[in-house]
Amino acid sequence: MSSSPPLTIEHLAFRLQQLPGVGAAKLRKILAGIRARGQSAEDFVALDEQALIASHGLSPVAAKQLACPSPAEDDIWEKLAAQGVKLLVQGWDGYPERLTAMLGDTAPPVLYIRGATELLTAPGVGFCGSRKASDKGLGVAGECARLLSADRINIVSGYAHGVDLAAHCAALEAGGTTTVVLAEGILHFRIKEQVRQWIRGEDFSNLVVVSEFPPNLPWKAHNAMIRNRTICGLSNVLVVIESGLEGGTFEAAKTALALKEPLFCVEYADPAESAAGNSWLVEHGAIRLRRSRSGQPNLAGIVEAISHRPTAPARVGRQQGDLLHHAH
Repeated sequence: MSSSPPLTIEHLAFRLQQLPGVGAAKLRKILAGIRARGQSAEDFVALDEQALIASHGLSPVAAKQLACPSPAEDDIWEKLAAQGVKLLVQGWDGYPERLTAMLGDTAPPVLYIRGATELLTAPGVGFCGSRKASDKGLGVAGECARLLSADRINIVSGYAHGVDLAAHCAALEAGGTTTVVLAEGILHFRIKEQVRQWIRGEDFSNLVVVSEFPPNLPWKAHNAMIRNRTICGLSNVLVVIESGLEGGTFEAAKTALALKEPLFCVEYADPAESAAGNSWLVEHGAIRLRRSRSGQPNLAGIVEAISHRPTAPARVGRQQGDLLHHAH
């Protein structure tokens, strides 16, 4: 009779995430403890309940559940394998260094990945903007994504309607690549009609889907805010197309400023109501993104910011932003 394969750190991280009372912060702490002690996944699950409770902060219920995973948990793990989903664990091989460098102790402890994993380390520009962006804003998002894709820059966004989908679609249409960062569990991912024409069957060679949440977790507004922070961490530069004075895009932009990530914000001669926050962001440190005399968005500052800060970028100074001086 063949024995079961050894438990991997990825499978253990998945099992830990399913336990009651184990959120991102606790999971991060447990995994860091395992790494610091040089434990294997098998060593960890072999601990008795009292050790799990006293040394790792699990509740009695969670400690019992870890010892005896449910059939439902095994079913989720099998579904992940069937869809080719990989797990990346912070502190272990494969986890994107840029994410840890940018977000530090607040980086997601685990990532569920489907598709072209190498895109996680490719030069990338994050796009964010209103779900109800104006036609002008959607046009600018698509134009910028197409031009950046021509320079082999990966487009990172959140797969929501509006600006996100405009950026994803433009990148794929241009023959480029894109990273889809979900605000829900990866088993909820579906290929939306807008992008289907550029994806052949199950060929994900031009995109990667990322989620930091438990695989079966449905979409939640709070998680969309967390997702936006991860978009910042997976990007060298963040571009705001249209932002209100509150909401997810506005918070994502403020996060980029706080992280000292280069933040570019489209400046409109006649901004739509959905872009009411753009001027505020420029006044507080974002770099103006305008059109050049040729009529195209002047993306030179974005490309330069990426080339100078390939791993853990710091925010570009305002004087570089002033080089984008042509009228929009």
